[in-house]
Amino acid sequence: MTRPTLASPRPGGRPRDESRDHTIRQAALELLAEHGYDGVTMDRVATRAKAGKATIYRRWPSKIALVMDALTQFTEQTLQVAEADSMRKELVAFLSAFADLVGHAQGRIMAEVVSEMPRNPELRAAVRERMWNQRMTTSEGIVNRGIARGEVGASADPNILVEVGTAMILQRLLITGDPVDGAFVEHIVDDVILPYARGV
Repeated sequence: MTRPTLASPRPGGRPRDESRDHTIRQAALELLAEHGYDGVTMDRVATRAKAGKATIYRRWPSKIALVMDALTQFTEQTLQVAEADSMRKELVAFLSAFADLVGHAQGRIMAEVVSEMPRNPELRAAVRERMWNQRMTTSEGIVNRGIARGEVGASADPNILVEVGTAMILQRLLITGDPVDGAFVEHIVDDVILPYARGV
């Protein structure tokens, strides 16, 4: 199967208007939250953004390219974590941002994407290529800095450290419905991730 084109918006014949790009991305996210992935169409995006459909296609060659670009632009801003003097601080900041992303302001959007992935191989591949790799890059950076500071024991698997926190948050938000708050994030870090990292 041909993989979807996921390039960033393509330059047209006119100078790029970044504000229009933002408006179009926002329209796509709003429609995704309101109607699900199947409910996002280029016609609807054009109407919501008050943009010509041809203008949208000049920037994004397909719906999946637009949706993924909108999502990754949003998550790049949301999941920024400043380097700190400990892995604990960075993990709490990252997992708090991840929980907010999935469970609060854009939780409906992420839930729609996750629910669509099992029946949409192209979307699943796109999420892995763009969003999941983005999350992995951020969390791997946190773990690698922890290793360099000597906060991670030799027996700890870095992949587990990267995966366990977000997996526990997704379990609650998307399956059990149990609350995810600051206390839960700190519980994940203090009682699960750090003891494992230290070989306790």
